[in-house]
Amino acid sequence: MVSIVCFCLALTSCGKSPDTTKPAAAQTPAKPVATSTASNAQLDADITQSLSPSVSSAGSLPSVSSRDAALESQADDILAKHRNMLAKDLLNLPEVNESLRNGIKKLAEDKSLQQRITSSVELAAKLKGLEGTPGSVGLDLDTKGYDRAQKSRMLQTVLSEDPKRIVNFIVGEIGEATPELTFGGADRAANGVAIKENTSPAK
Repeated sequence: MVSIVCFCLALTSCGKSPDTTKPAAAQTPAKPVATSTASNAQLDADITQSLSPSVSSAGSLPSVSSRDAALESQADDILAKHRNMLAKDLLNLPEVNESLRNGIKKLAEDKSLQQRITSSVELAAKLKGLEGTPGSVGLDLDTKGYDRAQKSRMLQTVLSEDPKRIVNFIVGEIGEATPELTFGGADRAANGVAIKENTSPAK
C-alpha cells in the first residue's frame, strides 16, 4: 500500500544536509554587530527559501490553467463519490493510486526535488530545537484529520503526477506547520505535520 506518509519518511530519512554558502558580497571591516546582522539576514533567507513553494523558471508562481481546472474537477468528482472517506483511503482508490505511483516514480528520479523536502524537514527540526542533522529527523504526515479542502488539494496534487507539485505540496504543509511546532510547542500541527527524531537501533 503506497501513501504520501511512506515516501515522505523514506525521502527524509536518507537525505544530506544542503550546502551552505556565504554571500559573495564585498566585505567591509567586520564589526560584531554587523556580523550578527548578516547572519540573521542569511538565516531569514534560508528559512524563506526552504519553507516556500518553488517558483517557475520565469521567476513567478505558475498561473491557474485549464489543467488546474481539470484536476480540481476530477478531485471534486472523487470527493462527491466518497464523501466520508479518509484522505489516506482516498490515496488507495485505483484511479488515485495509479497517479500516486507515477508521481512517486518521477520524484524518485529527481535528487534535487528529494533534497528540497529533506532540507525543509531538517530546517523545521532545527527551528523546533531538534538536532536536524541528516538522517536524525523525519517527517510524519498524518492526513486523517484532513477536511474537504485539504483532501481536494491533496488529490489535485497526486492526480497531476507532477513531482514538482508534489514537493510544493509537502513543503507547503511543513511551512504551514512550522510556526505551530516551534512557537506553539505542539508535537503535531493542526494540518497533521509532525517532525520527529528518528530512533536508531543500538550498535
